[in-house]
Amino acid sequence: MNIRTRLIAAVVVALIVGFGFMAYDKYADAEWVVSPQKIEQARNSGQTAVETRPGTVAVRAIRSEVADLLPYKWAAYGFAAGLLVLFSTRQRKTA
Repeated sequence: MNIRTRLIAAVVVALIVGFGFMAYDKYADAEWVVSPQKIEQARNSGQTAVETRPGTVAVRAIRSEVADLLPYKWAAYGFAAGLLVLFSTRQRKTA
């Protein structure tokens, strides 16, 4: 396998892994402790706020402390997957 094919495979895998982690985090609402959708659902059901812990309520959406680091996480996982593919597809020297 030549270097061009290996690089293309590594980039494709890195993009798939990075976007896969991004999609999972978006699906799981990893960016929010209390999402705007939860606040809206609570207001539609007649409540004034969302109870986050016993005795603690949130009337506004609360963003997660690690929300700004999520894009770096996605890039790191993608980069690691790309390097894994790049190094695992190299030709080994025969003895």
